[in-house]
Amino acid sequence: MSQPQLQAQARSIGGRIREARKSRGLSQADLARRVGVSQPAIANWESGIHDPRRITLSKLADALQTSLDWLAAGDRSAFEADKHAAAAYIRRPLHHVPVISVRAAALLARDINADPHSMAEDYLPVTASSSTLFAFILDDEAVNLAFHSGTIVVIDYAARAPTDGEFCLAAVAGAPVLRRWRDDTPPRLEPASTDPSFRAIAVDRTVLMIGCVRVSIRVH
Repeated sequence: MSQPQLQAQARSIGGRIREARKSRGLSQADLARRVGVSQPAIANWESGIHDPRRITLSKLADALQTSLDWLAAGDRSAFEADKHAAAAYIRRPLHHVPVISVRAAALLARDINADPHSMAEDYLPVTASSSTLFAFILDDEAVNLAFHSGTIVVIDYAARAPTDGEFCLAAVAGAPVLRRWRDDTPPRLEPASTDPSFRAIAVDRTVLMIGCVRVSIRVH
């Protein structure tokens, strides 16, 4: 089997090792002897449990009479890929998040069936694990230590039970405000501002939770 044919069939490093080995009529034990490793090591590489190191990959290419570049260009195993710092981020799906006015956000506090897409003024692509998201542009001096004016804030409106220290959006006397949640008795919404005139807001039954901050994007 030619290398182009192998390349069409195998995308992962392990898959390319397996296809090249079979095309040469070699068993896993045969290949292991040629490379100087154990047969279980070959089995682990082919099944995607581990990827061979670069120097071993070079030996594999020689033993399989194939290109090192072709072997190395295969997809890494899921186990190895998860070691990369960006792995969890890359796996998160992309959502087109509706950008709405902060006033419109108050509707979500009063109506759990309200659809932020029906209020959308624009859309923003965001990678996130949740799909219950909307965004708005923040301009509030009460939280200027945490968010610059003009920051785009993404809210998960299914997250209505904030943890201590988490920023959340709540409707206070009908008006949406973004504050830091403090889990006291009673809980309070705390400013994060350079202006000491802003005070904490005690949370009672008149304060309706809209959602928690998941992403903030500073626009320059």
